[in-house]
Amino acid sequence: MHYKGALRLTLWLVPGLLLLGAVILWLLLQSQRELERAQQARFDYFEAANQIRMLSGQLSARVRSYAYTGSKRDLSLYYHVLAMTEGRHARVNGKTISNEQLLQSMALTREELSLLERARQATLTLARLEDEALRLTEAGYAHQARQKVFNADYDSYSELVTSSVNQFIGLLLKRLDQNIEQERLQHRYAMAAMILIFVLLILCILVLSWLLRQEPCAVDMSGAEQESTF
Repeated sequence: MHYKGALRLTLWLVPGLLLLGAVILWLLLQSQRELERAQQARFDYFEAANQIRMLSGQLSARVRSYAYTGSKRDLSLYYHVLAMTEGRHARVNGKTISNEQLLQSMALTREELSLLERARQATLTLARLEDEALRLTEAGYAHQARQKVFNADYDSYSELVTSSVNQFIGLLLKRLDQNIEQERLQHRYAMAAMILIFVLLILCILVLSWLLRQEPCAVDMSGAEQESTF
């Protein structure tokens, strides 16, 4: 009886463990995909935020250079960078997308959005000052144009954009790193569960093999017991 009960239990456990292993394997593959997706999101978000910061700095540098030198090349480069921020020209990575569209494609928290809004408001003020400097330079008022972009107010707004975007990047990377660590933890749990199922399956197969080898002995013993009763 003990032999048959152990054999029946083992025969039930083997397919059950195989089924459970298949489910855990699927979860393991899903966790791997989620981990890769989280890592890709971190890269994409950081690249997007860094481009906003970089292009803002380039706009300031170009308009100041044009206001100081009146060079048509600086003016052309300014409009080139402006076209990238407005989605009218491809960026360095080959994508044609405006800063606004770039931010709308990102899933952000309220705190992150507030930092970006603060940077956006400062950018609007900078854009107004830059536009005035451009018009004054083209009209021949170079001194007044330089006063628009070489002053404490322009510097403070430019610094506000940089500091806000830097804070935003810091918060963003911290949150995304936490997401990646959570996905890694889930992946480790799934891997550990898969290893455990594999070990249990091997043990069940060994036990089943041992029980099958013991079957002739069990039959002989039961026959001997029946003969001894007569």
